[in-house]
Amino acid sequence: MIEGQQLSAGQFAQLLKIDRHLLNRFDELGLFKPANRDKNGHRSYNLTQVNQWLSLQATVGLENDLNQTKTTLQTNGKDHLAMLKYQQQLIEQQLNQLSLARQQVSQEISNQETARQAIPEAAAVVDRSPINLLATIFPEETEVTGKQVQQQVNHVLSVLDTPPINLAIGRVHPRHAIEAGNTEPITALYTPLTADSKVKADMTQLGGHVVIEYHHLNTPLIEGFNHLREYADQHHFALGTHFYEEPVISSWQTADPAQQVVRLLAEVKE
Repeated sequence: MIEGQQLSAGQFAQLLKIDRHLLNRFDELGLFKPANRDKNGHRSYNLTQVNQWLSLQATVGLENDLNQTKTTLQTNGKDHLAMLKYQQQLIEQQLNQLSLARQQVSQEISNQETARQAIPEAAAVVDRSPINLLATIFPEETEVTGKQVQQQVNHVLSVLDTPPINLAIGRVHPRHAIEAGNTEPITALYTPLTADSKVKADMTQLGGHVVIEYHHLNTPLIEGFNHLREYADQHHFALGTHFYEEPVISSWQTADPAQQVVRLLAEVKE
């Protein structure tokens, strides 16, 4: 860069291919000051500030929070090496978040493809690993309300560093209610965690043999649970005390109830 050469705010903005008003805003916020300001308030910038601006924009893009960027500049702004190391740390964090998002997308694709290919209302036994869950557990059996769903959403988003690609909220039904033909009472709402998640789980779906079925919501939910029970009776399986209902293809993805799918599960007592 040529030392000492100065440009007007308009020239500097044109050189960097940015809107001049962005320079005004960053000046007002104390994030990027001009090299000089005359008595009429006109600003000028040195060519040596080009790299300063580019470094600032890299930090802004990584932090996505101008208040945080201002704090960062107060801490590391005069130490370029420290700023580079800080940017490297932010990039590593975002790469980890992208890796987690990729896993979630892959799992969601797998769930969707499995649900679409599965024979509707056909129960089967599968062997599953334990699955950790974030859950809102109710002290007494209750029926789901919007307030409870909001409570679960708030819980999940407050615990996870990276919001999930699809926030699925499952329901835990007590077996005695299902046996009585009532799918309304639940004991918990839950959201599965990814296999490698470091987040502390609230509860765990036990691993081992599980009776599973993909149920389409154009027929009553109790019919799907009855299929599970009938399958278990036919094969002389004793089922656990909880039945799980997990949305796979939800109403926000399709308005057709015949295309909306939930996965129904019941643990097999060994």
